[in-house]
Amino acid sequence: MSENTSFAFVANLLDVNCNLPFKVIEDCYFQKADSLQIDKIKNYLSDSGHFTQLFRFNLSPYEFVYVEDTNMPQQNTLTGQPLEPQDWKYYVLNFYDDNSKIYDLSKTANLVEIELDFGLQFIYSKELKIFGIQKNPIYTFNYFHEMNSRLPLVESIDDIILQDLGSIYQNYQQLDEIKYPDIKEAINMLEELKHIPHSSKFKILGLFTIIEFLITHKSIDTGDSITRQVTNKINLLSKRFSKKLNYCQFFGNTPENTVWKKLYAYRSNIAHGGKPDFAKELLVLKDDLTAKKFLKLVVKMLLQHSLIEPQLYADLKEC
Repeated sequence: MSENTSFAFVANLLDVNCNLPFKVIEDCYFQKADSLQIDKIKNYLSDSGHFTQLFRFNLSPYEFVYVEDTNMPQQNTLTGQPLEPQDWKYYVLNFYDDNSKIYDLSKTANLVEIELDFGLQFIYSKELKIFGIQKNPIYTFNYFHEMNSRLPLVESIDDIILQDLGSIYQNYQQLDEIKYPDIKEAINMLEELKHIPHSSKFKILGLFTIIEFLITHKSIDTGDSITRQVTNKINLLSKRFSKKLNYCQFFGNTPENTVWKKLYAYRSNIAHGGKPDFAKELLVLKDDLTAKKFLKLVVKMLLQHSLIEPQLYADLKEC
């Protein structure tokens, strides 16, 4: 990296299975961080206090690999083993000119199968010849707090995921936001959910809100309920998705209509301050995490597809 190149730190703990550097979009490359970038990242992480226990020993989660503790196999206990410096998991997105590309790229990264989080951006000033840090304090805190509480969480990415990110970004850039304002607004809504802690039930309500905002209209009568609209319209749209929306992966052989009926029972439970009963009433949903993962996947697939066929979504909201 030249010393006058801005870069975004990819906060995910990653196993990367492709050749680097990888061109994501024009003048924007995904690659391993160099020594200068690592120093800047480590200094920020050390000062931030997000990983207090590790940095007490001048360490970072990006410098470990986590393996099962063979002494306690029945407890699924993992232990961290230090990596050699050349194997550290610091990855960055180098970019040139202003940071508008990264701003849009960070929003479209929410739509990729493995979301890449660009929580920290190190912006180089040509006039001052120094780096400044641009961050969203609330989102950054939420992300690292979640990582710190459930380490280790390593995600695998390859060139297909990075290619998808570039393609989604291009579709986003080409969208007529005057003609289709709801699509960009829905993408902004997904970005705003990062301000809510990961464990909060309000994230579930937020995901439902995005789905309904994107494809439904206000109910006219009892036969035009939001649940019925969502069930029927997602059934229609999923036939046009580039990848199959796999209900079985989450809920076994439960019929799709039943899944959505239970999901809306779950939504109602949260909205009214109840405690979801996954042992009986909501058994098919399994648990909070499964329901949230499925809803997040639905939102991603809807938003990806809406960038390709925006007029279809505008028409669906009217019927």
